[in-house]
Amino acid sequence: MEKDFIPIQVDFNKNKALVKRFGVKWTPTIIIFDADGSEHHRFIGFLPPEDFIAQLVLGKGKAEFDLDHFEQAIQCFQEILVRYPRADAAPEAQYFLGVAKYKASHDPKELKLGLEVLRRDYPNSEWTKKAQVYALIP
Repeated sequence: MEKDFIPIQVDFNKNKALVKRFGVKWTPTIIIFDADGSEHHRFIGFLPPEDFIAQLVLGKGKAEFDLDHFEQAIQCFQEILVRYPRADAAPEAQYFLGVAKYKASHDPKELKLGLEVLRRDYPNSEWTKKAQVYALIP
């Protein structure tokens, strides 16, 4: 945790300005920011440890992705799929893995391969539905 994140706990009742600034409506709200303060991922509510860790790694991966650090993003998304394949974050990680591989290589086949894995491993996921358009790639 300390290697990749700077955890900050804000008292919901004592820090109304921060709560309002970051749109916190319920606790716990976990927000992943980059070093410049841009938000890249958030999740709300208590989670079991594996799901919590998978969400943190997903947030790190999305931050790396948004900053065009595609190789680092790919590593994060792959970590989720290897270590936490049944976590709720896994289908989203698979979706973004395909997109990050495409952005890194400019090969549209990476998107189609990502869809194939989503269909196989997460057939009922909203992320599989979002990737359906990649089936049109020749």
